Amino acid sequence: MLDKNLIQKKFEKSTSTYNDNAIVQKHMAVELINLIKKKNFENILEIGSYTGILTQIAIEKFNFKNYYAIDIINSEKHIKNLSNKIIFEKCDVENYRPKEKFDLIISNASLQWCNNIFSTIKNLQNYLNKDGVLAISIFGEKNLIEIKNTFNISLKYPSINEIKAILGKNTYIKEEIIKLNFPTATALLKHLKHTGVNAINKRRLSITEIKRNLIKLNEIYNNTLTYHPLYLKLYSA
Repeated sequence: MLDKNLIQKKFEKSTSTYNDNAIVQKHMAVELINLIKKKNFENILEIGSYTGILTQIAIEKFNFKNYYAIDIINSEKHIKNLSNKIIFEKCDVENYRPKEKFDLIISNASLQWCNNIFSTIKNLQNYLNKDGVLAISIFGEKNLIEIKNTFNISLKYPSINEIKAILGKNTYIKEEIIKLNFPTATALLKHLKHTGVNAINKRRLSITEIKRNLIKLNEIYNNTLTYHPLYLKLYSA
């Protein structure tokens, strides 16, 4: 089970550095919004609004009556002057039980922090109105493979076959592989820290372990990080 308190703490700590370092997440937000052809919605729900990267793009792109934004941290402190139609709620999506339904539900690079991503996605489908759209970006099994192989630390990222088997073969899936290169292994680890991705590391590593792993990241992986974005589009259940 993921430690949601640790995740919340790490992401709250990264709010000031996230936007400058979330290169891949910004790209994913644009790609995700481009999947959605319809422009007019009554109610929109965003899962994982955080510092507002997806929020800003969505508000500029869509016409809507209400925009609901939930996150495990208090996003309202970091998303200002975008729209008076945004209704913020601090909430873990796995505990979220809305009273209303939505015409569009979107989430960018956040649902990988769920203990059960598939049950969460199915729940979100149930919150859609008829002909509603669920569009999400998550990460696939090759994501941050260098960190997994070096530190033996990783979230459980789903494979495309697993997604199709559980969510259905008609689920729209698009994948990308994005590689980021850093001047040093230390810069690579700082990038992860500044985007909150170190939120699963409970154990403090020794100096010896850190030095050994920095050498490995440099010599074996040439200070490169692999991101594996997956874009999913589903409709009301």
